[in-house]
Amino acid sequence: MIKILRVVGAFGIHGFLRVFSFSEKLYSYKVVYDGNGNAYPFRIVRFIPKNMAIALIATITNRTEAERFKNCFFYIKDSDLVEKKENEFYISDLEGKEVQVINSEVRCKIVGVKNFGAGDLIEIIHGENTFFVPFTVENFPSSKNGILMTLEAFSGFKN
Repeated sequence: MIKILRVVGAFGIHGFLRVFSFSEKLYSYKVVYDGNGNAYPFRIVRFIPKNMAIALIATITNRTEAERFKNCFFYIKDSDLVEKKENEFYISDLEGKEVQVINSEVRCKIVGVKNFGAGDLIEIIHGENTFFVPFTVENFPSSKNGILMTLEAFSGFKN
């Protein structure tokens, strides 16, 4: 199961949820699952700024019920994932993967992917040090034979 959204709180009196989305394609999913694997029919009512949306889960009909879901996470099944384009990744594809630095013997590992509002950052561990590298084609030019990072990106961000 892949975490797709977190409920921030109730919205209005009719059971709508204000959610934080971990996906740009949240509108593509018709069913979400709670942590116990229970299915909930789901739809996006509208998007609001900062990765937020107003959502409706069919079984929630009033604000009191909606408030019970505050801070709950919802998931989708791997098989429900929208087909990705070339050089497009799911966070679950990246976390834990080894990174080879081009023209070097250096190998690192991806420990996380963050987005603080200015684009995706790959959190990398090398030895005991962790650092962030912007996830751009310039820094990570190819993924056909594993994840490759330029030596310039490694040298520029590891300190």
